Amino acid sequence: MARPGPPPTAVLGIAVISALWWAYFDTLALALEQALHGTREPAARARLARDAYTSLHLPLIAGIIFVALGLKDLLAEGADPSTPAWGEPLGGFWVLVLHGGVAVYLLGLAGLGWRAWGEVRWVPLATVVLLAALGPLSSGVPELAAVGLLALVCVASTGAQTMVDGPRRRRTRQVALAEQEASEAEQSRWRGEHL
Repeated sequence: MARPGPPPTAVLGIAVISALWWAYFDTLALALEQALHGTREPAARARLARDAYTSLHLPLIAGIIFVALGLKDLLAEGADPSTPAWGEPLGGFWVLVLHGGVAVYLLGLAGLGWRAWGEVRWVPLATVVLLAALGPLSSGVPELAAVGLLALVCVASTGAQTMVDGPRRRRTRQVALAEQEASEAEQSRWRGEHL
C-alpha cells in the first residue's frame, strides 16, 4: 500500500537544502559581489574572483552533489513498500555522504566568508564539528530520524549564522538595495531618452 502525501524524508531533505541555500544567498553571495566590486587593483580583483568563484565554489558544488546523492538513495529506498515507515538504520556510508556533503559545503562557506570579510565564520566551523560528533549517532538510527537530525542541525546553524551576521547583514543588504535602486534609476533614465 502506498504511503499518503509526500515522503517525510523528501520534506526533511528540502529543509536541509533550503537551509544551505539560505546560508549562501542571504548575505554571503551579496558580500562577495560587493567585495569584488570594491577591489580596484586588477591583480587583486582577479585573485579574489579566482578564489571566490572558482576554488571556493568547488566545495559548495561538491557538498550539494553529495547531499543530493544521499537524499536520492534514501528517497528511492523509502519508495519501496517493503521498507519500514521510519526506514532502515542509515549506516556509516550514508552518514558520511550526507554529513560529509553538508560539512564540505559549510567549509566552503567559511572559506568564502574569510575571503569576503577577512574573518573566521565560527558558526559553520562549529557545525562541521557537531556533524562529525553526531555521525555515530546518526548511523544507528532509522533514516527518517537521521535526516530529521541533519535538517535540525542545518536549520539551526543557518539561523544562528543569520543572527550572528545581524549588523553586517543589514549593511550588506542596504548596499545591495542602494545599488539596485541606482541601476533601476539609470535604466529608467536611459529608456526615457531612447524608447
